[in-house]
Amino acid sequence: MKNLLMKPATKEDLEKVILINAIGLVEALNKNLITIEEAEKVLFSPYMMEQLESINVSKPVLEVIHLGTELEDVNSIIPDKLAESLAEIKEKSLDLLEKRKAQIIEERVINSETK
Repeated sequence: MKNLLMKPATKEDLEKVILINAIGLVEALNKNLITIEEAEKVLFSPYMMEQLESINVSKPVLEVIHLGTELEDVNSIIPDKLAESLAEIKEKSLDLLEKRKAQIIEERVINSETK
């Protein structure tokens, strides 16, 4: 399989892509199309938080990821609150995305790896 790299031109572009992905993951989780474990492999993991923190992604965006890392615990301990947790992630993501709507992604974000 060809390697693809996510290389947004700016940190703001990256944050916008993260928020779009978070919304999509929440929608897929709500419709039982993916598992929490799959969402963790895509975005909602401490590893991803650490990587994003190391490049100074904004605290509000990191908070969205953090909420996603808690989904497994919510589902295990208080499963009746899972829908509420998913709604919170979606709402925060949409609010942050709304604040960034003037920020236009100008360049392709995902490219194939050239060797």
